[in-house]
Amino acid sequence: MNLLIIMASNPYSHDFNTVVKLIEASLKRNHKTKIFFMANGEYCLLREEIKNLHEKGLEVYYCAHNAEQRKIKPESWAESSSMYGLAKLMTEADKVLIFD
Repeated sequence: MNLLIIMASNPYSHDFNTVVKLIEASLKRNHKTKIFFMANGEYCLLREEIKNLHEKGLEVYYCAHNAEQRKIKPESWAESSSMYGLAKLMTEADKVLIFD
């Protein structure tokens, strides 16, 4: 299965913990798992948990415009994207989950 998670919640919300556990379960089942950060979800890129999940196989994307607005400079392991890129990711996914 190809799973896409869209994260717009801040990294200190209950959504963050839910997303981390969901990604861990998805990767354990060998699903192709991607996450797209936007809005205040961009701050999640600063959390160590996301980098660890990336090392386990999570594909990480973020909205470059939103990151620039928030003065966030993501690590090189996260791929810069846009709303157009998000639309493309959504068409490729079997399931899309949005956390706002």
